[in-house]
Amino acid sequence: MFTQIVEGFSMMFTPMTILLILAGVIAGTFLGAIPGLTSTMGIALILPVTFYLDPIAGISMLIAMYKGGMFGGSISAILFNAPGTPAAAATALDGYVLKQKGYPRKTIRLALISSTTGDLVGNLVLIFTAGLLASVALRFGPTENASLVIFALVLIIVITGNSIAKNLISVLIGLLIATIGADPVTSIPRFDFGMVELSGSVSIIALVIGLLAVSEVFETMAQHYRNRNKADKSKSNISEIEMGEKSQNVDKDEDNLTWKEVTAVKRTLGRSAIIGTLIGALPGLGPVTASFVSYAQAKSKSKNGDNFGKGEKEGVVAAETANSAVGSSNLIPLLSLGIPGDATAALIFGALIIHGIIPGPQLIETNGSIVYGIFAGMLLASVFCLVINWYASNIFRKIAVIRPTVLMPVILVLCIAGTYGYSQASFDIIVMFIFGVLGFVLKKVEIPLVGVVIGFVLGPKLEESIRQVLVLSNGDLGVFFTRPISLAFLIIALFVTFGQFRKEKKLKDEKKAA
Repeated sequence: MFTQIVEGFSMMFTPMTILLILAGVIAGTFLGAIPGLTSTMGIALILPVTFYLDPIAGISMLIAMYKGGMFGGSISAILFNAPGTPAAAATALDGYVLKQKGYPRKTIRLALISSTTGDLVGNLVLIFTAGLLASVALRFGPTENASLVIFALVLIIVITGNSIAKNLISVLIGLLIATIGADPVTSIPRFDFGMVELSGSVSIIALVIGLLAVSEVFETMAQHYRNRNKADKSKSNISEIEMGEKSQNVDKDEDNLTWKEVTAVKRTLGRSAIIGTLIGALPGLGPVTASFVSYAQAKSKSKNGDNFGKGEKEGVVAAETANSAVGSSNLIPLLSLGIPGDATAALIFGALIIHGIIPGPQLIETNGSIVYGIFAGMLLASVFCLVINWYASNIFRKIAVIRPTVLMPVILVLCIAGTYGYSQASFDIIVMFIFGVLGFVLKKVEIPLVGVVIGFVLGPKLEESIRQVLVLSNGDLGVFFTRPISLAFLIIALFVTFGQFRKEKKLKDEKKAA
């Protein structure tokens, strides 16, 4: 084994491989930062090129692009509240508020440190314990998957936001939207209103960009013109929503990330990395689930839980660490069992097959040197992502001070281009604007958008798992309480719910006493 590790690392450290990994990180970061243009799309486009490359060089470049894209999504999420990837939606909850307070560079660097930490932990776990975690993942059947999704939704409902009722409405809206399209079992179209474009499902890119980015454009411009009309011409016309001018009020030195600020969130870093790694090892759940579960857990454990969503650093750390940890650990079921964990893993699976490398239990025995060479490339990609984006944050800070009247139209154009570029369907642009209006309205009635996104993402998985359970158990729901892992998730969800109700009751009593 040691000989294979040394040989694999030496095979990776060639000028061409290093250059390709560097190019992959830069391209992935760029694609991830533009809403709609995900790194997965870039990997799909460049996949045929890897046929002409050495296996280690080609596959390491693809993985580097994925890692760059995972962090890149947080850049637009923090600067414009327009997540470049669905997984960055949780990062935007606190990251965008911190940027509005005048700390764009500090927030991006904090997200970068978090992303790198989660990525490295995921890498190390993948390298040393892939076989063990894969065996745990094998124990997850439809019953365990359904209970895990229920647990995640409960966390979102009872912990995120200030009103459990509004959180519930938010999640239910997301679950309702998720029912549009093909039935997960029979594949029969439903709730598509006779539109062929909806016979598959609603585009997640159109939904995420519309709800989070377009709605923010509408809100920002509405607030800008509302304040401008009300403002006295003789007074300063700087509104609270004009992020650029507000950011200029913060000294450049104050926008630096300090080591003390990093060490203050070390527990959140560690916990979120573990959550992301474990969820990534389970096929089909992905970085979106990991980021929101981690965010909810961080809020419940933090002393500043009430500040989440209002510019809390731990919120950024929890979301970004977890979704980046998934980027590595989702290769565990792929390499150990031959089961792709998500769309990106499926593309990497294809790249391995192109080179005659068959993922599965015998992979390390038959192609050990190549596998460890790819692992070395993953570690190098993490280092490149940290170094490049640390210094690039100075450029991102300058972008953050652009006035909204200039910036918002540009963001809207990028949203349209990203949505169309993802699916090549003009219909999705219409869907994007519909969800933009929906998001604008939901904000007015203070219903959180995060629940809609996570409900939509987890809805199909929940429905598919529950229906599989009902078929296998002949309609007996008692199976949820007879399988240990499933029962554990449900008990934890119950304790979290009661704990939150007790916390809210205590706060109400304190307010009455005051």
